[in-house]
Amino acid sequence: MFRIQYTIWFIFSLFLVCGEKPDANPPKTNLYLGIPKTDYLTGKFNAEKVFAKVTLDDSTREHYLRPEVKTALLKMITDFEDQKPQNYKQNIFLVSSFRNFSHQKGIWESKYTGKKAMRVPIKDKTPNEIVSLILEFSSAPGTSRHHWGTDFDINALENSYFEEGGKGKILYDWMKIHAKKYGFCQPYNSLAQRGNKGYQEEKWHWSYAPISNQLTKAWTDSFLKSEITLTGTFLGAEILADGALDYVTSISSECALANTPSL
Repeated sequence: MFRIQYTIWFIFSLFLVCGEKPDANPPKTNLYLGIPKTDYLTGKFNAEKVFAKVTLDDSTREHYLRPEVKTALLKMITDFEDQKPQNYKQNIFLVSSFRNFSHQKGIWESKYTGKKAMRVPIKDKTPNEIVSLILEFSSAPGTSRHHWGTDFDINALENSYFEEGGKGKILYDWMKIHAKKYGFCQPYNSLAQRGNKGYQEEKWHWSYAPISNQLTKAWTDSFLKSEITLTGTFLGAEILADGALDYVTSISSECALANTPSL
């Protein structure tokens, strides 16, 4: 007993002499990377200041992701190249990654005004109908997961590319089995699996769940506290209103329940 007490006293004395104490609360992920919380959650910052540049052979433009997301993505790409069939020519490349508020606003308003074509023309449609059309596949500025540096689109923005007969079928099948090992998940699976809420299925969109799940919760909390307000910030914002919450939170259970990657 005396020896145990003496050992405890000796260790404690070392901390006192060194001016240090045991860390009862180890450091957590720097979720907002030094950016004000609501600015980060709504994409009102420049990627170059906080994110890592991602350059892949098949990319024709610069992409930016959080550093830990870049590391996991490059590891996944390397493993896919090692494991894919020898005669399979497709590889993983980025079509889109971080998009700031202004970029997302440009996408949204080009569709809202009819400058960018959608599934059907907007002529003679009401503002509510136009907003519903946009929300099939595009997020409103301030609500997009692409604001967070955790999400990216790969290869082709068409589900058919990843389906039977498509060039990306083998790639998609591999991702569905292995992506979770690296922390990635597909947030927008079939609508039926998400209670018919949110965006249409996007087989090209993948998310780094260990961080994006934290950011989804943070965005939701901030929106409910009115720390995030969308009214007046883009065309049609007043129509979307509180409906934005469904689009941010309606993700696949695979993403919502994702664990830490096993790398």
